[in-house]
Amino acid sequence: MARVLGLLPDLNSDLRKRIFAIVVFFIIALACVFSGIITANVSIQEAQNLQDELKEEFQRMNDPRFIFGNNMIHTLAMFTPLMGPVWGCFVLFNTGRIIALFSIAEGVPAILTFMLLLFNPILWLELGVYSTAMAHSVILLLRIIQRRGVREAIRTCIVITACVIILLISAIAEWIIINV
Repeated sequence: MARVLGLLPDLNSDLRKRIFAIVVFFIIALACVFSGIITANVSIQEAQNLQDELKEEFQRMNDPRFIFGNNMIHTLAMFTPLMGPVWGCFVLFNTGRIIALFSIAEGVPAILTFMLLLFNPILWLELGVYSTAMAHSVILLLRIIQRRGVREAIRTCIVITACVIILLISAIAEWIIINV
């Protein structure tokens, strides 16, 4: 049925390319977070002051709807052709800086915090969604240039729907972990 609709031509080749693009952007996403962590250079006192400010902000945002909304806004921006990966790298770099800031304020090496976060399934869900969004941003741009943008826009809507579901699950899980 999908072949009849023309939505999935040459599934094997196309799917392989998409998975490869997502994996490449996943590695880029990890690199952006890591570079944000290693470039954060603040004193312990400055980190503690910023941490206190951010903790107050986080308390106001302690709601799965807010967590979901925040992640979804960034994800939708990452789907934007051309600018999506730029926005994604910016957001992920700043996420790394926040991780480093909290680590420095607590006296924990930021690299250790990053390594421990790699065991958190929420990180994998969210980075998976972000890398999917950035990859599809590039794929959509290429299809528009090839004048096949309408079909790709339909596929992108399907991928966005999957991302919404994953981000919703991720937001609920994150909220539960924060409040336990």
